[in-house]
Amino acid sequence: MEDVVPHQRLTINNTAALSTSTKRISFITHLTPFSEHNSLVSTEDIDVPDANDDLNRELAFYKVAQSAALQARTLLKKEGVNFTRPGDYFAEMVKTDEHMGKIKKKLYDEAANKKAAAEARKQRDLKKFGKQVQVAKLQQRAKEKREALEKINALKKKRKGDTSAEAGGEADDLFDVAVEDAVSENPRKRARGADSGPNMKRQKKNEKYGFGGKKRFSKSGDAISSGDMRSYPGRKMKAGGGGAKRPGKSKRAAARGRA
Repeated sequence: MEDVVPHQRLTINNTAALSTSTKRISFITHLTPFSEHNSLVSTEDIDVPDANDDLNRELAFYKVAQSAALQARTLLKKEGVNFTRPGDYFAEMVKTDEHMGKIKKKLYDEAANKKAAAEARKQRDLKKFGKQVQVAKLQQRAKEKREALEKINALKKKRKGDTSAEAGGEADDLFDVAVEDAVSENPRKRARGADSGPNMKRQKKNEKYGFGGKKRFSKSGDAISSGDMRSYPGRKMKAGGGGAKRPGKSKRAAARGRA
């Protein structure tokens, strides 16, 4: 089987044919004014040693464009065509007001969403922090309660092993006082009851067991109480008295006889 030779398209730069085709379809002649086509070929030389050097290559393009713009400006002036923008020129926007309103609304919605997301994140962080504080507080309360119960159980064991616990009411009262002291060691309860003072039960125990102050001779008189004459009925002891005098014995007997 013979080898199949693939078809190869030969590319030839036929300059004469390309120029002829361009002239055939072009309407530009030497008589056509420049303002009609604005087509210009610059005569500026392009000298770029390294084509991969982007900076020098773009600088060469800029020089060519600048030279062509200056040449075009000269041709337009020669033809008397105005090409500069007047001072009162009003350039209408490419985008309509409705479209710009939609863009403004979109930007506003994006800013509002960002603000709402930041606020929600802040609330989540605060909630998380508050939950941590609450958990720590509950753990502290559980710890204090556990310690109080351990102290009460220790007092119960001590009372059960004490032979004097059979004494009766006084031993029970002492046990109640010890239990109350153990419970009152809770710092949270101490802080809560710091301003209110001891409760009624604690006051009664203090009065009964000598913590309420001096009890003996509480009604004894001293120099101050003896010299206090505020409750002395002085007006009744004055001369004249102010009241009716008691009748004599004979008058009282006569009054009884008549009755």
